Amino acid sequence: MNDYQLGAALRERVLQLRSQNLPIEGRRLQGLVGDLCGSEQSALLPALRHLVLSAAFHSGASQARPLADPRLAARLMAELREVFAVTICARMEGVVLGLLALPGPMAPSGSAAEPHPAMPRQTAAVPVAVAAVQPPVVPQMPAAAPAADDFYVIETPKASGGSRGLVAFLAFLTGSLSVALVAVVLWMQQSAQQSALQPIAPVLRQPVATPTPAPVSQPEPPQAPELPEPEPTPAAATAEQAMESIRSVYESLSRKDFEQARQWFAGAAADQFDAAFFEQFQQVSVSDLQTTGSNGSSLTLDGVVTFVYPDGTSQSETRSFTVDTASSPALITNSAFVRVLQSRR
Repeated sequence: MNDYQLGAALRERVLQLRSQNLPIEGRRLQGLVGDLCGSEQSALLPALRHLVLSAAFHSGASQARPLADPRLAARLMAELREVFAVTICARMEGVVLGLLALPGPMAPSGSAAEPHPAMPRQTAAVPVAVAAVQPPVVPQMPAAAPAADDFYVIETPKASGGSRGLVAFLAFLTGSLSVALVAVVLWMQQSAQQSALQPIAPVLRQPVATPTPAPVSQPEPPQAPELPEPEPTPAAATAEQAMESIRSVYESLSRKDFEQARQWFAGAAADQFDAAFFEQFQQVSVSDLQTTGSNGSSLTLDGVVTFVYPDGTSQSETRSFTVDTASSPALITNSAFVRVLQSRR
């Protein structure tokens, strides 16, 4: 059993205790790690006993989804580095990865070695053969339409004797219709000329003095009445209050103002906004907040959290938030990791 498998075995025992509704006690776990350690892990026994007694371990094991938050790895390793040597911490890193079911260099074959923001990994460049790189396929443009001079002239066969008789009959009909149409047009013109030559009785009108009109001022167009802005509904105002608290806490964490950030969360959410974890990032932000449920004054929201490292790389993950809007300001009472949207790059 290697260090990673030792952490995975400890995780399985913790999940069994949770499924049997048994308490996660430090003395029980200290005896458990003593049974799990073989001769090759005897040097890790003090660090393992210290790990299962830590507050970060019990916080992660007591969540609704125990040991499922990958950010717990940074907190556990930070507590171990304060007490134990570098060589012990290097091996305990594999144990922590197995404990949280995170991929790592000591994981069994077949698992994806995906880096995590709490414990970054260096990936080696894989050479690619130049011959394997195929040039992009350029789509062929359709051929241009032929010019007007390029069209072929198709000769029609000469009409037979029966067709000549039909053509002559149609020509006779066309000539008769043309003559009739000319006659109608001439008759209409003659009628119009006769109407214009009829005498029109003169109408005598007495001159009337026309007064000079006074200048009339143009009336100003009526102004449209200003409509009052619609007031937000109580549900929309409550949701906006919850979103404002979530945005404020991440703005404070991004500025490293951890004292001010504490006024936006309370209760079990304190474990999710640990200052030691957020110290490693240059910037953090939250976006795409959406309300997913409500229970009285408590709202549940989902959002996308983006971590920016000092080297310019970033990673995005989805988190859920529970906000109590009965207080002022609204307080985040719980927060949980959902899934990774974009790995660090």
